[in-house]
Amino acid sequence: MAAITEVQRSRSVRGRVALHLFRWTMVLLVLFFTVRTYDETAIAVARGTGGLDTVDATVVEVRDVSHEGCSGSGQDTNCDEKVSWFSQDVTLRVGDGGTRTVSVDSRGPSFAEGRQVRLGLWHDKAVEIDGYVVHSAWTGDGFFFVVPVLLYPLAMGYVIVVAVALLARVLGRGGRARLGVGDRFAAATFGVVAGLASCVALIFFSAARDATPAWWPIAPVGAGSAVAALMLVSGARKAAGPSHG
Repeated sequence: MAAITEVQRSRSVRGRVALHLFRWTMVLLVLFFTVRTYDETAIAVARGTGGLDTVDATVVEVRDVSHEGCSGSGQDTNCDEKVSWFSQDVTLRVGDGGTRTVSVDSRGPSFAEGRQVRLGLWHDKAVEIDGYVVHSAWTGDGFFFVVPVLLYPLAMGYVIVVAVALLARVLGRGGRARLGVGDRFAAATFGVVAGLASCVALIFFSAARDATPAWWPIAPVGAGSAVAALMLVSGARKAAGPSHG
């Protein structure tokens, strides 16, 4: 009996530790998307309103870089057929004597050593060079491409579930409405589905415009939370109705 109790206690401790680790991981993931969304939105606003800091810079080195990848995209990706493209790594010397390197894709202007340019900065981050955008936002590299695609739905779902739990507690305060586990589960499920549907809509919207809104993480969370909240409020009114009839 003592051995069984000890095993149960050990499993309980491991379960609590795993739960705390999951919660902290979700908190860090949500914090990442929050900070990143603020940065990208602030950069987009600064670009649109002329709020970037501009400094004079001199091109001191230009290096051509070749890239190779799979052809197509999404379901049409074909890694048996390779495509090649080129970019330039442009090293600039700014007014304070420091240097920085920016990547300019093949659609951008060509730069030569010795050329004088204007560099647009946001909190010391290079955003534009002679009016051409070199800041690549959410898809700047492999890491920031994989994180939104794979981990955003998890963070979004967690935020919606937490919002459902908090709203259910508020609605049930003072015994005004008793929302059961089934009510909360249904609201969270429909909220997550609505959020995922918003993600799909954003994908098509971005593909049609060939641009992704800087604030895109807000839309699915907002849509999912709104749907979940409407379901909870509707359920609370039904639950409270007979008592007030």
